[in-house]
Amino acid sequence: MKFYYREQNQSIEIIRCFGCDGKVVLPEYIDGLPVEKVAAYTFSDRRDNKEQEFLVYETEDHALFKGEEELLAGLNVEEIIFPDTVREIGNYIFYGCKKLRKLVFSDALVQIGGGAFTGCGGLAFLKVHMKSGRQSCVKEILGELWQRIDVTFCYEQEGRKAVLVFPEHYEEAVENTPARILFTQHHGSGNNYRQCFYNKVVDYRKYDSLFSVAAAWDKADVLADMALWRLACPYDLSDNHKRSYENMLRDRYQEVVPYLIKKERFDQIKLFTAYALWNADILEFALETAAEMGGTEILSYLMNEKQKSFPTVRKEFRL
Repeated sequence: MKFYYREQNQSIEIIRCFGCDGKVVLPEYIDGLPVEKVAAYTFSDRRDNKEQEFLVYETEDHALFKGEEELLAGLNVEEIIFPDTVREIGNYIFYGCKKLRKLVFSDALVQIGGGAFTGCGGLAFLKVHMKSGRQSCVKEILGELWQRIDVTFCYEQEGRKAVLVFPEHYEEAVENTPARILFTQHHGSGNNYRQCFYNKVVDYRKYDSLFSVAAAWDKADVLADMALWRLACPYDLSDNHKRSYENMLRDRYQEVVPYLIKKERFDQIKLFTAYALWNADILEFALETAAEMGGTEILSYLMNEKQKSFPTVRKEFRL
């Protein structure tokens, strides 16, 4: 890869990136100086490419792909990985990156420029490396995005992680015709979930307490992912909230199980075993669904599970 950059106050500011695919991995250091800032419009194709002054840094593999690299901006960007040194990103940095799907950064990122995520309707995954505590800029990012976002928090000092699903939401202006007054109507539970932060720290208890709100607004596939991720990574999960997630999976198994089998979520299917969610009816339904959908690996697993949990009793006849 190739990067345009500037030196400022004994640190590096990235200006532009060039590469051969949609995955951008920014360097942590250039010439011994930490990469702490990424400039405004860096990944936007709306920016004028003519920089008055800049330096060039090339990675070791640049020579192998020289001539094939292109500007990584706009529709050419799919995933961006910031090093742990990045503290600031500029205004409209991802403007128009409609194909950007995943962003990786650390809790060192504390300043986000205005309109940074304008036009990023395809962004679906955030991964945050929590190096020094529990504060992050995730709330600010979610505040700019209306779509569903799955966020992985990696608490590296504790060696644990949490995966939280923040559902989509949107606002609609509705007119009260007799009074000729416009008021805003909220749809989806996503706005509620985006308030589950206090002083930039995730409030897991508040997040889990909103599951009944999500159950009223959101589809079964979203609810399944919310519940199963909390069970798979039960960071700060209380027993009461754990039961709420388990009850939803049992009560709505006819919607949840086909979704998991269709998406080949083998690890999440195994959680039904780990949390003793199977009963004879749910397991039989899962077997029939897997057989219909052709999920060979899952079908084999379910057949073994049925034999272990609900073995067939053979009748013995004595003469």
